[in-house]
Order: sequence, then C-alpha cells, then structure tokens
Amino acid sequence: MNWAVAGLVYSGAYAAIMVSVAGHDAARMTLGNIGLLLPPLAPLFVLATRRHDWRGRQAVFWGAIGAWAALWFLGQLGWAADELFRASSLPWFRWHVVLQLSGSALPLIALAAWPHRPAQVDAAITVTLDIIVLVFLTGFLYWSLIIAPGLDPAHAALALQSLAVVGPIVRLASVAGLLLAAVAAGKSAWAMVYRRLAYGMMLAFAILVLLSVLAVRGDYQTGSPADIGWMLPFWFAAWAAATSPASPTESRASATRPTEQASPILLFVALLIVPVVGYGLRYLMPLGEPVDTLRDVATAGTLVCGIALVLVRLRVEQRIGEQANQRLRLLATACEQAGDLVIIVGRNSQIEYANDAFCRATGYTHEQLESLPPRALVAPESTDAIPMFNKSLKSKQVTRVNASLARKDGGTFQAACVAAPIVDGGGRITYFVAVIRDITEELRLREQLVRGERLSALGEFVSGVAHEINNPLQTVIGSLELALDQHPEPTMRADLERARFEAGRAGRIVRNLLRFVRQAPNERLLLDLNDIVKATMSVRAYELEMAGIQVREEYAPMLPLVLANREEIQQVILNLIMNAEQAMSNLGAVRVLSVRTFMSSGDAVLEVRDTGPGIPAALAGKIFEPFFTTKSEGAGPGLGLSLSLGIASAHQGQLELMPAAAGCCFRLTLPGSGFPGPSSVH
Repeated sequence: MNWAVAGLVYSGAYAAIMVSVAGHDAARMTLGNIGLLLPPLAPLFVLATRRHDWRGRQAVFWGAIGAWAALWFLGQLGWAADELFRASSLPWFRWHVVLQLSGSALPLIALAAWPHRPAQVDAAITVTLDIIVLVFLTGFLYWSLIIAPGLDPAHAALALQSLAVVGPIVRLASVAGLLLAAVAAGKSAWAMVYRRLAYGMMLAFAILVLLSVLAVRGDYQTGSPADIGWMLPFWFAAWAAATSPASPTESRASATRPTEQASPILLFVALLIVPVVGYGLRYLMPLGEPVDTLRDVATAGTLVCGIALVLVRLRVEQRIGEQANQRLRLLATACEQAGDLVIIVGRNSQIEYANDAFCRATGYTHEQLESLPPRALVAPESTDAIPMFNKSLKSKQVTRVNASLARKDGGTFQAACVAAPIVDGGGRITYFVAVIRDITEELRLREQLVRGERLSALGEFVSGVAHEINNPLQTVIGSLELALDQHPEPTMRADLERARFEAGRAGRIVRNLLRFVRQAPNERLLLDLNDIVKATMSVRAYELEMAGIQVREEYAPMLPLVLANREEIQQVILNLIMNAEQAMSNLGAVRVLSVRTFMSSGDAVLEVRDTGPGIPAALAGKIFEPFFTTKSEGAGPGLGLSLSLGIASAHQGQLELMPAAAGCCFRLTLPGSGFPGPSSVH
C-alpha cells in the first residue's frame, strides 16, 4: 500500500468534508478533532509491524519518529478534550500543546541517530539518551518562550505570533536536515527514506504558513481545510517507514570494533541555555505571579533532570568504552597467541602492529618493524606481485597471495597471505591487516605426496617390466650354471663366476623392485652391518682399483645388530658405492671413497663419502625421486636412490644426503636391535 497516496486521498476527503460542514460549528469541531487524531496512527501502525526489522541506530531513529506521532496524538487528545468537553475553543497555551510542539521537532532531532551508518547496538544507547535530553530541553524552551507568555493576557497575542512563526520554521529546519542527511547517505537506500520524510515536511511547511496567517488574524478554527498541514507528514512518515531497509545482521567481527560515540558537547551547550533562557526571561519579561514562580520551578526542574540525564549518558558511554576496551584486549590477546602471523599497516606504509609470531618468524623486534617499510619484508623473487597486490587492496577487496618473505638474517620462507583493508565510518581506508601463514612445511609435504603419487602411478609399469626382465635373466643364470659345471679353465671360470654374480645381482634388483612396488613382506634376520659392508666392498674392490679410487674403510668396534634383509641392505650399499664411483669417474684430482660405520643413539649408521663434484643445492631435494638422475644421458635410469630410500624406510630407517664441504656424503641409519654385534663382544 502506498501510504503517501492514502494520505493525499485522506487529506482531500478531510478538506472536502470540512468545507461541507463549515456552517455547523459543532459538527465541524467534532469531525475536525476526530480527523486530526487518525493520521498519527498510520506511522505507529507501520512501525509496530516492522519493529523487528531494525536494530541499533535504525531502531533509535524509527523509535524517535514513533515518539513524534505518539506525542502529537496525545497532544491532540488534550486539545480535543478541551474543545469538546470543556468548551475551551482553541486552547493554544495548554500543556498538550507542549507535547505537540516537542513532537514536531523530533524528525529533526532523530537525525542524531544517523541511521544510514552501521547499526552498532552499543552506540544506540547513548544516541537514545541524547535524543531524550534534546526533546526534554526543546519542550522546556517551547514552554518558556511560548506557553508561559501565553498564560498572561497582556502577552498572549505576542505568544501566538511566536507560535505561528516557530511552527513553520521547525518544519523548514526538518526539511533542510533531512535533505542534508540524504546527501550524506549517498547511494544508500536510506537516502530515499530521508527524501520521503522531507517531502511530507515540505507540504506541511507550505500549508502551515497559511494556517499560521489564519491563526494570527483570528480566522483559524479547528476543522479548517488548512489542518491537512498537520496530517500529511505522518502519512509520508508511514510511507518512508514501510520502505525503509532492514538493519543488516551485525557480524561478530564488527561487534569487536570500537563503537563510535557522539560527542556530548551539544548536550552541555543545551544545558547552558536552560538557565540563560529560564532566568533571563524572568527579568526581561516578568509575567507576575504565579507564572514567574512556575518559570523558576520549570527552569530548576529542567536543569536538574537534564544534568541527571547527561550524567547517565556519560556513565553509559564510559561503560560501553570499558566493554569495547575489554573486547580489544581480548582480540589483542588472541592475535598474540595465534600461530599465524598478523601484521597491520597504516596508509602511510608504516607497520603499526605485528604479533609475536610475526616477530619470531622474521627475526625483527617490534621496534625494528615500526621503522621498516613493508616492502623490505618481501623476498626479491616475489616483488613483482606487489603492485597488483596493492591495487587490489586499494579497491577494498580481500586479497590472497602466495609469496616468499624475507627474514632479518637473509633467509626466506614461503607464506600464504590474506590481506584486507580496514574502512572507517566514512568509507575511507585507514589500515591494512594481513594474516600470514608459513607454508614451507606444507609445500614440502605436498611435494613429498606428489612424489609418492608419482611412484604409485609407476608401480604397475615397473612390476610388468620386472617380470619381463626376470624371465630371460633366469635363462642367463641357468646357462652360466651349466657352463660352470663343465669345469672350464681357471681364467674362463673367473669370468663366468663374475658373470653369474652380476646376473644374480640383477635378479636381486628385480626382486627388490617387485617388493618395493607390492610392499611384499620379506625375511629379516639379526645381521652385523659391518659384515654386510665388508662383503659388499669386496665385490666392488676390483672395479674401484681399476678406476684408480682409493678406498678408506673405518668400522666401529661397538655396533649393534640390525634386524634386516641382507640382500636388500647390500643392494642399498652397492648403489651408494656405485654412485660414488661414477661421480668420480671423470675427476682428474685424487679420487677417494670413504666408508665409515658408527653407532648413534643405539642405531647402526653407515656413511659413504666421495671426493666428487657433489650435488648442487637446487637439486638436493629431487635426488630421491624416481627416474631423476644427475648422470649423463644413458648412464642410468635414476631408480637407484629411490629404491634405496624405499628399502631404508621399509626397515624403519633413514637414507639422507648429508651436508659436505666437498664431494657427496650419504648416511644410512638402521635401528639397532639392542643386541651387540660380534665385533662388540670381547
């Protein structure tokens, strides 16, 4: 239903009826008073049906509009009672007129709630007290300047003229205030709400100017067509309330922001006006007893009540401030205890806040960060992302980016950053807040998972290849066994023995591949790691000697037995020795292969070290990947280290590339069984 159209129809019908009964005073007065009582009920009805749609500032604003309608309705009841039951025609200077005049100022006073801003329930409490104090003081001023002088017959004409001037001026001031509020609201839906209220006040102002002229000339009577000037604003208020936007749901995050409080300076100024007006008029315009006494009582009562309300307002504001500070302390504590890195940067690109986690991650103190430009925290490889990052933030968007951040010591770490601008009540960006998470470990685990998935995908392929190799290999081994049974010459027998050993080793590689792919169980015994290393070294002794490689062996006298599969561990050791041999194959300097065993925390450890060129740091994280190799093309498929890592992991051990000043060093760690090895028994 369009309440504005209904109001225009109602006003037109009222004016027509009043014209038709103009010659019947009793009917005109009765119908006129009844007709004036109905319009305030329209906004009250709309506000009652939509009362749950508004919270905070919006609820205070519409509560003030409802108070305007209610006060005017009560005042009109008093007016009607005086005219219809007490035969007091046109009671301009009675108590109920103060209610109507004070209520008429409420559309302007209600703007103190500034409802187009966020709801902020806490701020609504102080705004409500501000409006109550202002209405209370407005009523005092109306009584002192208009009603009290009107009680003296000598000043009644002047008081009526003042009333005739003040009424339209209050409407005009309301129009100006509402239009300015519409401009301040910008493109908000509240701009139209303000305009609809202003339209009603504009019509009221134009008609009340005519009504004021009639009142001063003595030609006004209740039931005049000019009464529609009192009615129309209520219908337009009902229209504005019916189309007003509901309050948005206040998020928990917004509830933790400090509440914007209105300044109480206006209230103090208003309180200062009370004694100036009340006691000043007592001497400038004495009205005699008992009116002057009433003036003094009203001034003192208004001053006391006003001060009391202001004190209540200040105490409420103090309590709200304490609650806001408590929320801020809680938020600050949460930020300090959070594992993520939190940083707040001002518009001047100065770091305003960083939590302890951020300081620990970057190595800077809070004082150092305050003088450090945020750009210095970005590693050189990620600086290209800064312009786009800043552009997104300045457009008030939440921005996500992965970047490399720099530490004070020159190191870097990978981080996932979520940043957002902090906007004040005027829509201006005041700060930028960023929550940063160190994802270095996450990326490492992700890379490890990718390698595992890649290895799993290759499983079926490797299994098929292993089967295809195993069949002809068994034929080769069988043929070599037959040749050895023929008792060949010693020279030929040595070659056949070596060929049979290498074929057997190839067979073991095939079996290891199958176990690695299928995760098949195998037989494990208590073994001496020293014995396995010595046996493996003897197998490669001839090749190492031919390659000109010096071998240095150091075996620990105290070494625990390990629960292991001999063939698998021997395969790991052989892979490490052959890798070292190939790494030093093109080395012109002295070639040294060092093999050392020792015990660490109850575990048996083997280190294989060479004097080759070593592995570049950029490739160190990839050497255990299947089919990755640093060898020249055709030198190997790149499966040795990945298979060796799988064997070590299956034995609950570790295979690691250790830092080395020169060359390359691999460390194999196998958990000790707790039983001493043969070399440990004296």
